Amino acid sequence: MMLFVKSFPIAEEGEGAFIGHGGEAPARFTSLLLAEIASAASAEQMQGFFLSVGQRLAVTHPIDGARDLERLTRHANQVWHAFHWGHVQFEMDDEGIDIFHQGLPVTLEGDQQGLWAVAGPLILQGAYDGWFRQAGSGARLRTSIHRQADGCVELRHGI
Repeated sequence: MMLFVKSFPIAEEGEGAFIGHGGEAPARFTSLLLAEIASAASAEQMQGFFLSVGQRLAVTHPIDGARDLERLTRHANQVWHAFHWGHVQFEMDDEGIDIFHQGLPVTLEGDQQGLWAVAGPLILQGAYDGWFRQAGSGARLRTSIHRQADGCVELRHGI
């Protein structure tokens, strides 16, 4: 049996619309996903979804027994470096841990609705909460966003 496959023309350089070049392409694709999610989900559903994405990120990039902030900092910064999402510093006090994340991309190429400004910090929140749970954090402690501006997100893990 012979299978016939139709040949489709490929756009030449400068022809047609491109999703982007190099690092721009994943950002544009992510923007398309964000817009589609926003068109089908409520604000509450979007929040839950992006927190879950962050939790999944923590599961797929586990801290592997890191029980101190120095090792967690190194691990998180390796992940953020690979994603080009900045870096983090932690400060512990008697009531919890302050999380200072800097360098999160402020916008994504093609994100006309500004959805990344909501999604990015929520993904961080889910990831940090997931890593703290892996390190043995108690069930009554939670991670929350306190402030965000210009690629800087301040979070807190505590009561």
